[in-house]
Formats: sequence, structure tokens, C-alpha cells
Amino acid sequence: MHCINNVNSIKSIQPSVHRECRHHHCQNPVRFTKSNRPCRLEQVEVAAAGVGRANLIETPFSLTRAVWDEIIRDSLEKKPNETCGLLSGRNGSAQTVWRMENILKSPVAFAMDPKQIQQVFHKMALRGEHLVGIYHSHPTAPPIPSPEDIAYCHYPEAAYLIVSLASPQPVLGCFRIEGSFARMHPYSVRN
Repeated sequence: MHCINNVNSIKSIQPSVHRECRHHHCQNPVRFTKSNRPCRLEQVEVAAAGVGRANLIETPFSLTRAVWDEIIRDSLEKKPNETCGLLSGRNGSAQTVWRMENILKSPVAFAMDPKQIQQVFHKMALRGEHLVGIYHSHPTAPPIPSPEDIAYCHYPEAAYLIVSLASPQPVLGCFRIEGSFARMHPYSVRN
């Protein structure tokens, strides 16, 4: 995944640390939240001991059947290029799909337009929703985050959904990405 950039004017983002985006297409600053990013010591302890957040029983990320269908439809319509979009809702449950333009128009990468992101965040707030997930497709690869997807993750509080179109049936993977770690996250599709 590539940059979801320049959200400095969005008030719904938690207090954050200012860092520059490392993506070569992006000149805009991005925000990283402090509260959800584990410190290095926590990462080492979890990896070494096999305890901590990695082993907690987590509430599955929830999406409606309509959201699921829209993500798959968007992915198939944009093939052979990657698609991308935002998911909003409440309490970790996706209720609304926001299709975004992949400004790279690439089969192996995506980036979102900063102005479109700001507009969508404003519309989310008007609906009383907030960002709960980000999705994109892998037209020919498995539904696993690439090193770039992990490196350019700017919203560790959001679920990252990847739709693989490499097989006849689309396959969805759901992940939480924190720092340099991506881990599978359970999800459920409800009516």
C-alpha cells in the first residue's frame, strides 16, 4: 500500500507525531498515532515471549454483506489495476464503502489523492462514522500485505483488507499492521 497522505487538517485523527512520508510519489506529511503503535521494547517482548497483544482474543472486524459485495465489485471493476478505498462505521464495524481513485493507475501499487481523502473524512464525520478500515486489491498476488503495504501503513487503528483476484474466486485477507508487523485479524460478514 502506498501513502494515504496529508490528513493534517482532519480533526477526527488522534493526537499524533508528525513524520514525512517515505513514498517517492508523495511530498506531503502524514500522521502516525502514538496510542496504538507499540514501542520497540513491546515488539521485542511479544516476539521473544510469545505473549502480550499478539495472543489476546480479539473481536473480529465486522462488515455487512453489502460492504463485502461492494469491495469485491470495486476490485473486479478496476482489474487489472489495484483498487483502493476506505471503510467507515462505528465500533470497529464497517458500514460504508468509500471508493477511492488509485492515482497511480498501477497493477502493483496504489496511492490515494489527499484532497479526495479529506473530502471523504468530512463526509464520514457528517454521517457520525469514522475510519475503521482500508482496502485494496492484489490483482495477481495473494491477499497478504507486501513490504510496501506494511511500510506505508499510516493508520494502525484501522483494519487493512486485501482482496486477491489471483484465483477464480476473490479471497479477502484482513490484517492489523503496527510498525513493521502485520498480523492476520479475524473478520466476520453479517447480513
